[in-house]
Amino acid sequence: MRKRLFWLFIFCVISTGLAGCEKDYYGMGKPFSVSTDMLPGYTNAEIAALSADNYERFMHASYLVVMDKFGEVHKIKISADIKRHEWDFSNLDSSGMFKNYVEEDGSTKKVGIDVSEHQGVIDWERVAPNIDFAFIRLGYRGYGGGGLVLDGYYASNMEGATAAGIPIGVYFYSQAVSYEEGVEEANFVLSHLGEYSLDYPIVLDREDPMVDDARTNDLSVEQHTEAAMGFLDTIAASGHKAMMYTNRLYYSLYVNTEQVYQYPIWYAQYADEPDWPYEFAIWQYTESGEVPGISGSVDLNLQMMDIN
Repeated sequence: MRKRLFWLFIFCVISTGLAGCEKDYYGMGKPFSVSTDMLPGYTNAEIAALSADNYERFMHASYLVVMDKFGEVHKIKISADIKRHEWDFSNLDSSGMFKNYVEEDGSTKKVGIDVSEHQGVIDWERVAPNIDFAFIRLGYRGYGGGGLVLDGYYASNMEGATAAGIPIGVYFYSQAVSYEEGVEEANFVLSHLGEYSLDYPIVLDREDPMVDDARTNDLSVEQHTEAAMGFLDTIAASGHKAMMYTNRLYYSLYVNTEQVYQYPIWYAQYADEPDWPYEFAIWQYTESGEVPGISGSVDLNLQMMDIN
C-alpha cells in the first residue's frame, strides 16, 4: 500500500503540479497530501481508510502496543526469539458455557476454572461434569506487609476437587521483590502441597495490584523478572511443572518476556479474542463466568496447548 500511494503521489506531481496535491491522508501514522482527481473508482475517504488500516496492520504485526497504568502508550518490538502462535481465532465458538476453539477436524480444547476463597463454598460434584481442569489458589503474599498467607479455602477446595475426579493445579499470588523472596514463596507452596496429587502445573501469579502502597510499585523490569524467576526456578528444581500467569500489561512492561517464556505461559485478557502474538498454554478470557456448583462469578479458561 505504501508503494502504491507513493507512486500515486508522484503521478499527482507530474500531472497537476504541486498545487494540485491538496488532500490530506493518513499513511504509516503521518498525514500526507495527494490529489485523487486522476483516480477513478476511489474517493478521498476510501483511500484515507485503506491507508489507516494498512498502518494499523503493520503496527500490530510488528509491535506490542500497550498503554500503561498512567495512560502512556508503549510500542514494543515483537521478539523474534519467542514462537508466535498460528491459531485462527475466527475458529472460536462462544455458543456454550465456555468459549472453545474448534480445530479443522472438529475437535475442541479443554476448558477449566480457577478459584480461591473468593468463591466461597463450592459444590465440586456439580462443577465436575462441566470442566476438564481446575486451578486452586494455595495462597498469597500481602501487597502491603509482605506476609505469606494460606488461602482460607485451599484445603477444602483441594479435597473437593480431588474427590470429584477433577484434574488440578495450584497457583500462588506473588508480591515478591527479589529472587530470594520468589524462592521463599515457592518453598511456601511446596511445604503446603502435602499428599495432594497435581495433574497441572504450580503457577506463579504476578500482577500489578494497582494500589499506591504495593511493595512492588518501584521495582525495575530486572527486579520483577528476578522475583518471578526465583519462584519458577525453585518449583522446576523440585520436580514439579512450573508456569506463569499474568496479563498483557505485565508481560509487556514489567518482565523480560523472553526470560519468563522459558516456562509455559497462562495469559489473561478479557476479550472476545486475544491479541497476544506469542504462543500461550492457557487463555483466561473472563472473570465473570457462571458454572453450576459455584455461587457468583468465576474465572473461565481455555487450554490452547498440552501442558500435562
